[in-house]
Amino acid sequence: MTQREIISQVRSMHKLLSSDNTLNDRSILAELKTSRSLLIKRDTDKRKLFQSAELFTNIDCLEMEKVPLAECCEYTSDKEIAKSKHKLPKIGEGLFGLLVQQVASVDGMVKFKESTPMRYANILKLNLPTNNVFFWIYNNHLYVTNPNTRNVRVSAFFEEDVPNKILYPDCDCKPSMIEDPCMSELDKQFKCPGYLVEAVKSLTYEKLMKTYYNTPLDKTSNQLDEQSR
Repeated sequence: MTQREIISQVRSMHKLLSSDNTLNDRSILAELKTSRSLLIKRDTDKRKLFQSAELFTNIDCLEMEKVPLAECCEYTSDKEIAKSKHKLPKIGEGLFGLLVQQVASVDGMVKFKESTPMRYANILKLNLPTNNVFFWIYNNHLYVTNPNTRNVRVSAFFEEDVPNKILYPDCDCKPSMIEDPCMSELDKQFKCPGYLVEAVKSLTYEKLMKTYYNTPLDKTSNQLDEQSR
């Protein structure tokens, strides 16, 4: 389902939403994304959804560049790591951390292990042996501890749309063109597990009716658990 299609479905839920030209599609989409994040967080906190193909966006070829480790932690050394050239959109987060399914080499052969800059700095300070390549997110950038990493593959739940310059970079690994890079944002896929779509629409509808038309909430919000089980 595209973002334009789900917006249309929400508008069709009430004549006020379908006829009000002052309520634009971007505002409805923003509410849809907020509702989606709320419900996805609830289910990932229950350790659901991590195998859902409908939830995660794949960045096949995220471009990286060398930077000093000291850029993201207090570590006095000439040690270098790799950092994404572009900031990533906001990644969803739950009780168990960021909703990142995988960070790996472009060919998928090397899986990177999630960590933090301070943990990695402690490994270096204590000179602990490790065969792992670590990654973390800091200030919306992805960091990888192998400084020679030029490109990586990332699969994560992004609460915001991923810009085309990140999805379709001009780099050596030639990512698969699943979508037309020139298409409108509204025509891109609305990432949401199928069983949550109706609950997302219902919650969005209630928020819009209360916010824009001062309509009291009905019992829909209390029924969300039943709808999404």
